[in-house]
Amino acid sequence: SVITTHMAEIVRNNAGRLLSRADVKALLEMVKMTDPVVAEEINAAHLGLGDVQRVLQELLDENVPIRDLVRICEVLSERGRITKDIEQLTEAVRGVLGPAVSARYAIDGVLPVITLDPLLEQSLLESRRVGEQGTFLAVDPSVAEALAMATARLVDEAEHAGHAPVLVCSSQIRASVYRLVSTAAPRLPVLAFNELGPQLTLDSLGTVNLGHPASV
Repeated sequence: SVITTHMAEIVRNNAGRLLSRADVKALLEMVKMTDPVVAEEINAAHLGLGDVQRVLQELLDENVPIRDLVRICEVLSERGRITKDIEQLTEAVRGVLGPAVSARYAIDGVLPVITLDPLLEQSLLESRRVGEQGTFLAVDPSVAEALAMATARLVDEAEHAGHAPVLVCSSQIRASVYRLVSTAAPRLPVLAFNELGPQLTLDSLGTVNLGHPASV
């Protein structure tokens, strides 16, 4: 039982890496059988197997379920006509799946959240840059480290109090913030405000505040 549980945890943590191109092809074939129009729209948007695979991998890497493949494909077919950027496609899918994703972390409709100080969040928004590997925050390394460590401290305090918090921030910097804090707080889900379901009550457990705005 212990070994089975451990193996299941390993699979969950590495689901993105385990999702092969052949797996994606099989999944799209299932979509084609149940909803051929959606499958045709994916082709019309000129999204290849590799594009869909990378989006699904990004979702799985952050423990976002991909069971609702039809809705995922609908979003990809719409956004794929505008952009082929994997991060933008992933965030668009997350925006649609968001309420279901955030509900997974709530207990009896209450979602324990950590937020960024408004001045800090605004400075991070202003530091946002777009590179070949997606968006990133052009902040001083010492500020990035301080942000990650301050977030990790709040997470530790929340967990010691019996909570399993999520960090909530603007959708424009969500992916970048996740990459920044994930090394210090690997278990912390990072959600965008537009992913929060209207049925949820937010329980604020703290605010990440560095005492000064992040410098570019």
